[in-house]
This record gives sequence, structure tokens and C-alpha cells, in this order.
Amino acid sequence: MNSIDVPSRTDAAAIGREEAWTDFARLLVAAGVLTALLVTFTPFAVTFSGKLDAGNAINQLGYSSLAAIVLAGHVVFSDRFVIGSLLRPTWMLMVAWLGASALWAPYAENAFRSALFTVVAMVAVTGVLCFPRDPKAFRIALILAVLAALGLCYLGVIALPHLAIDDGSDEGGVHAGLWRGVYSHKNIAGAVIGSFFFCGVYLFRTGNRLIGFAIALLSALFVLKTGSKTSTLLLPVVAASIIFLRLFGGRKLLSVAIAGMLVVMALFTVGTVLSPALNHIVQAIAPGTTYTGRMDIWRFAFEVFHGHEWTGFGLNSFWQTPVVEGTERNFELSWDPRGSPNAHNGYIDILISMGWPGLCLAVLMLAILPLLDYQRVGRDPESRRLGDLFLMILTYLLLGSFLESFLFERANPIWMLVWFSVAGLRLLACNEVRAARR
Repeated sequence: MNSIDVPSRTDAAAIGREEAWTDFARLLVAAGVLTALLVTFTPFAVTFSGKLDAGNAINQLGYSSLAAIVLAGHVVFSDRFVIGSLLRPTWMLMVAWLGASALWAPYAENAFRSALFTVVAMVAVTGVLCFPRDPKAFRIALILAVLAALGLCYLGVIALPHLAIDDGSDEGGVHAGLWRGVYSHKNIAGAVIGSFFFCGVYLFRTGNRLIGFAIALLSALFVLKTGSKTSTLLLPVVAASIIFLRLFGGRKLLSVAIAGMLVVMALFTVGTVLSPALNHIVQAIAPGTTYTGRMDIWRFAFEVFHGHEWTGFGLNSFWQTPVVEGTERNFELSWDPRGSPNAHNGYIDILISMGWPGLCLAVLMLAILPLLDYQRVGRDPESRRLGDLFLMILTYLLLGSFLESFLFERANPIWMLVWFSVAGLRLLACNEVRAARR
């Protein structure tokens, strides 16, 4: 009978305390999951092995545990609308094609395990976005996670320089003295901490001026110290472009401009090995450009890819496999592709692993649909600023993926941030649709 009585003041206070503890638990889970995804389960790794850590037992146990916690949290906290928003048909098709590409890989069992844990990690990310009760709680979780990751990186530089600063042993001394923090390579550190810069901008815009400014400043300094040219150059370009267009243009103009930036980046990177005319333009602007030898790797990839256009070679079945290692050394190339961990281009790696269908699905999932979602984000200040954060991170990393490979690599924190932004824009757009129906 108590269930139909009007709650007394004591009962109401007890209910309020219970809700407060529940909200606190949701915030802590979100902050803890995001911290683990950003720091990774193998911090201060001293060697860079590309996708070879996909079979790491620590990673498998860690990401599986995070996904189990998040799935349990969805059962308890998330409503049907949120769950339905996460079951986007295009995402489901991408997951299906990812699994299918593992089936025709030469080492199907290992490839399928990699696909499975990619999805597992993606599930873990959704908890970060869904569990905080409101934007304020989300900001607290974001602050805790970013400060933890950024703090550990600086702590490593100060207290563990032999682990957090490159000694040049793996690159013939070229990278000696460059910062990498908790990450295995300077380029990973540059992309991840560059994304923290945009988190600082977001926090500053929402009124957390001191901590936002501190995060942005410390992140920018760290990116400079990584020596990552791609991350350093893209940081001001993306920030200035989006802020300027956001202030003086509409959302459609901003989305079109970002799409244009992605197309131009594609033409003047991958396009240079497919079109002599484009290569001539690049060489006229910057003579001798090879993108640090990447153009030779891309040429090699396209030559070997011929005949596998529809299915690719299968997930994780190209680089560092007999397909590549068994080829004859081409001494005309400046970089021997037989020792490369990847194509140093995320889109080419998707293409040679999953064929043209996989690449088309990936572009639709990671670029086209998020830009459309951005158009539907709410006009209120909270939604607008959060949408801008996701858009800045996504643009920054999608542009960077033309020179680095991390897409659908579940052990890579850069991929976690890409998916974080894609899913974040989707949920914001769906929330606006839900509000309009009420």
C-alpha cells in the first residue's frame, strides 16, 4: 500500500539521497571508463607495434570488463530511446561487414577476435556519453578523465623520461627527445592530446574558464613537444576554421566547409599517387614532398590491392603478413613497405582490409552521417557547445587519418575519440528529435 501513498518528507529526502548517490555512481563510471580508454591498459609502452597489440591479453580483459560494466549500466540507467539511437542501421551494417571481412582473412580466428574486441571497445565508449545525468555531470566526467590522462603524460615526462620521452632507439635517433607521455608513439600522443585542446576550448565556453584555459594551454604545449607535424599543423587550422565559420556562417556552411576540407585533404594526399596532375600540383607547391615516404607505401598498397577491390584482403590480413613480407624488395622506394605496421593512412587500410564496400560504409558512418547529425543538434547553448566539441574532435582526427592509421583499431585511443565524437553527435541529434515530439 505504501506505493500509492504520498511520500512523507522523510521518504522524499531518502529518495533524493538515493538519486544523488545514483547520479554520483553514474558520473564515476563514465569518468572511469573514459580515463581507461584514454590512458589505455598498457601505458608507457616503449615500442610501437601498430595493430600487433590486438591480441594482448591485458587489452582483451580490460576492454571486455569495461564493456560488461557499460552494458550492465545501460540495462539499469538507459531508456529504450537511447538504446534505439545506438542501434543505427548504418552502424550495424558496418559491424556486420567488419565481422564478414574477418571470415575471409587468412587467419580468420585472429581477425574475428580483433573485430569482436573493436566492437567491445565501441560499446564501452557509449557509457561515457549516456551515463552522466546532464551536461554538467558530463563536463565533470570529461574534466576528470582529461586531467588524469594529461597529468600522467606530464608526470611521465618529469618523473619517467626514459619511458615518456623518445630516446630515438626505434627511429635511428630521428625522434630522440620528442614527448610521447603514456603513449607508445609521438603521433598517437599528438592526436590524443590535440583532442584534449578542443575539450579545453569547450570547457572554457561553458563557463569553466580557468580549467578550460589550463587544459587547452597544457595540451597545446604537449602537442608541440611531440614533434608530430600533422597534429601540430591541424590544431590551429581546425580550431580557427570551425570557430570562424561557426560565428559568421550557419551550420550548413560549416558542414559543407568540413566536407570540402576532407575532400581536399584526400586529393592532395592519396590523390597524388593516383593522379600525376595532382602530384605535379603538390610538387610545385612543396618540391620533394613524399609525406615522409608515405607516398611510396600508398603506391605499393594500390598495386598489390588490384584484384581485391570488393572484399579486400580481410581484416588485419595485409601489413606484417606473408602477403606483404613475401613480396620482393623494391629498392626504388624510399621506405620498405615490408616492415610497415600499416599504410599510415586510415582510409587506405580500410580499403585493403574490407574493400570498397567497407570504405564506403566507413565514410558514411564516420563523415557523412555525423555532419548530417550536426545539422539536427539542438539550438540551446548546452547542445550547441557540445555539438561543436564533437565536431572539432572528429574533424581534427578525420583529417589526421589521411596521414596516420587508427580507424577501427580498438586498442588505439585515437579511434576511441573518433567513435566518441560520432556517437556523441548521433545522441545529440536524437535528443533534439525526441524533444520535438514531446
